[in-house]
Amino acid sequence: MAKQHESPVLDTLIIGAGISGMTTGIDMIRLGNGRKFVILEKGYRVGGTWSDNEYPGCCCDVWSHLYSLSFSPNANWSREYPTQPEIQRYLAGVAEKYDLLPHIHFDTIVDRCVFDPKIGIWTITARRGKDGQTQTYRARFVVSAVGQLNQPNYPSISGMKDFGGKVMHSARWDASVNLEGKRIGVIGNGEQ
Repeated sequence: MAKQHESPVLDTLIIGAGISGMTTGIDMIRLGNGRKFVILEKGYRVGGTWSDNEYPGCCCDVWSHLYSLSFSPNANWSREYPTQPEIQRYLAGVAEKYDLLPHIHFDTIVDRCVFDPKIGIWTITARRGKDGQTQTYRARFVVSAVGQLNQPNYPSISGMKDFGGKVMHSARWDASVNLEGKRIGVIGNGEQ
């Protein structure tokens, strides 16, 4: 009977390639705390909130010079409160600068994390979005950096399924929709 092949044990598996996941991985590289790590990201690029939210006028409410990573400041912001595309470009540049991209598996969703206290190892099951193929990882540490805004929250409104117009969330903006001349209703303000 053939012995099942086990995946090598990573130092760390990070879930999410937003700012928290990126800085965790970059610190591992910068401080020499291990290069055997993987970041699993459900999206197609780094940035977390700044990748997911692409609606017109999306920008930061924090002064731009305070919205840089201390180890990689950006002195070239174009305005006082940076826009989503500019922040996204900055974060992508930081990921490139610190050679983070080879560690990231994009379009990958974590389904399960199980810790075995006898051997001190996590087993993480994830699947790729494109083909649904399952991958198993093993790691000494797991860092959850999924953020609080990673899943859009649609309101439960009676009759919403019968609405004949386009419904979209700011975190899943459909730029192909022409809004010119349309009557638009906005529901919610981001608070929960």
